[in-house]
Amino acid sequence: MMRIGASAETRGDWAAAAVFYGHAMQLRPDNADYVIAYANALMHNGHAEEAINAIHKAENYSSDHNKTQLTLFLARLLNTAHRSQEAIAALHPLIEQHPDSAPLRVALGVAYELSGDSPGAQQAYLTTLKIDPHNIAARNNLALSEALDGQNETARKALLALRTEAVETGAPASSLATIDGNLAIVYALEGNLTDARQAAQGAALNSEETRQNMRFYSFLHASQGTESASSSVLSD
Repeated sequence: MMRIGASAETRGDWAAAAVFYGHAMQLRPDNADYVIAYANALMHNGHAEEAINAIHKAENYSSDHNKTQLTLFLARLLNTAHRSQEAIAALHPLIEQHPDSAPLRVALGVAYELSGDSPGAQQAYLTTLKIDPHNIAARNNLALSEALDGQNETARKALLALRTEAVETGAPASSLATIDGNLAIVYALEGNLTDARQAAQGAALNSEETRQNMRFYSFLHASQGTESASSSVLSD
């Protein structure tokens, strides 16, 4: 069932993927990977509430490790549904149990940022970096948060240094794309649309996405808006 669901997902047929992932989850309700695949398909089909309920139901069967996986994905779902305060509430009890979990701390920072609490977000990222000084997501998100607070030069220098390190250490393309997306935002906030365009090319999968991104960066420069920027390129 999982293989058929994965094949449907690859084709972009999220409705079929949800059906087959759902069958797999019913057979193995204790398997966090199955539950998350099903919830992800539901989310792509526009059924966020059903996806959230599926995660909550699966928590009854979960081991401690699975609980962390499920809570991280639940936080992502809640953030997507503009329910970041609920994401924060879901993360805190698990962080109390696992205070040295970098992924949980990063997820908390994302939820704080999306709820409008930049100081809380930055503190979460700084705490993460005490646990894992090389955590790309924490460094990336911290720089974006600083940029949205008006610290453009600090953010730009941090992101350029991070990108260099990420390339040297062979970080995945997805991490580089997120860094480039954040750099494009910083350049746009500084009024440097030429460098924003160049960074946007690294953040995009194709030329059409580059054009779409540039419309966003141009709008961002014109309006100096931050709300949509913070929800676009945060990593978790």
